[in-house]
Amino acid sequence: MLLGENIRTVGLELSRSIASEKVIQESAQKLYLALCEVEGLTEDERYRTLSKIPDHPTQMLIFFSLPLVQLEWVRKFLSDH
Repeated sequence: MLLGENIRTVGLELSRSIASEKVIQESAQKLYLALCEVEGLTEDERYRTLSKIPDHPTQMLIFFSLPLVQLEWVRKFLSDH
């Protein structure tokens, strides 16, 4: 019984991990267009963000959750990373 429970737990954790990775991958595909829409962002800032943010997938999700302050957020992200 314990082995079956462990297998089920591992299966659930793996499913969550795959789902999380899929959300991150979908966000990454939308990132360039979203950065292009941020008014005031320079081309250099856009490309620097694109090159750095894959190492910080949670930060990418935060970017998408802050539509009113994305310019400030990107500049803060670049200064910190």
